[in-house]
Amino acid sequence: KKVSKGRYFKPKMRVFGEVGPSSDDKISKYLDSTEGVSYETGFNSFRQLGLTTQISKTITIATNKPYKKVQIDNINLKFVPKRVDVKVEDIYLLQILDAIKDIKKIPATTPSQSFVYLKNLIEKESSANQIKLTKYAKKYTPRTKALLGAILKELGNNECAYELKDSLNALTTFKLDISSEIIKDKKYWNIV
Repeated sequence: KKVSKGRYFKPKMRVFGEVGPSSDDKISKYLDSTEGVSYETGFNSFRQLGLTTQISKTITIATNKPYKKVQIDNINLKFVPKRVDVKVEDIYLLQILDAIKDIKKIPATTPSQSFVYLKNLIEKESSANQIKLTKYAKKYTPRTKALLGAILKELGNNECAYELKDSLNALTTFKLDISSEIIKDKKYWNIV
């Protein structure tokens, strides 16, 4: 039977009749890709990280495949281009970088609270994962690089922090509502 355009399922028979696939099963088909790993980003991934308690009706999927918006049951799927190709075990690191990139858009929290929370998450990561974060961040926006650099510098990973600082334009400033008590080197990172 047809689920959506180009997607079909074999119904299971139960005592009360046919049972179709769950919404999660339907959505997982969009995450499986032969052209690299697609992953969930956006508000729901921020909720999984613990940054917010808000639940969104829209699921954002980062992928290399071109898709239009899709609606499954009462859930909207939105597709965005992926910045970095990674293995499945590194998806968590990209979700952290996506949260840093969208730090102003995370619902039910402030950029200051999000920064502190993300700093605590990154502090728990191994030095190898912090190096991977630095490598992947080079494909992200300058603001993402500056915020990750500020976090890594405060955590004592100066080598990665200086590597990110070198990739930034010295004249670019980043307007964020984060106090000097939270980011001690705001001027160094051109954060205003």
